[in-house]
Amino acid sequence: MASALAPTQPSLLECCACRTWAAAVAAGGPYSTIDALISVARAVWWHQTPVTGWLEAFAAHPKIGDLEGLRKKYGGTFGDLSRGEQAAAAGAPEVVLQELADWNARYKAKFGHIFIVCASGKSAAEMLGIIKRR
Repeated sequence: MASALAPTQPSLLECCACRTWAAAVAAGGPYSTIDALISVARAVWWHQTPVTGWLEAFAAHPKIGDLEGLRKKYGGTFGDLSRGEQAAAAGAPEVVLQELADWNARYKAKFGHIFIVCASGKSAAEMLGIIKRR
């Protein structure tokens, strides 16, 4: 039998920088399965987290393709989660990264927060196409 999952608030903050979300999910543990943890995490995000919490998480999220920002925030390692998610951007041509930076600025000016997308498995060019369509 697997042991119970008891995520701490600091470990949850590495996934999502919303303090109210992390506190609520941590307080609900321990969880019997990863599926139970994910179910509660989703429910807390969609039904208990105020808009200010969403904006807190968005503000802490690295911009897609902003490798210098990632270096400043996480050092040379980029942080385990961001490094994996943005791996495709690390090898992208400079022109694509510059265009992502331009579109990130346009997006923030229009919507008031940064462009966020699940970057895992997507190339920098794919992410650029997504931001342009939004």
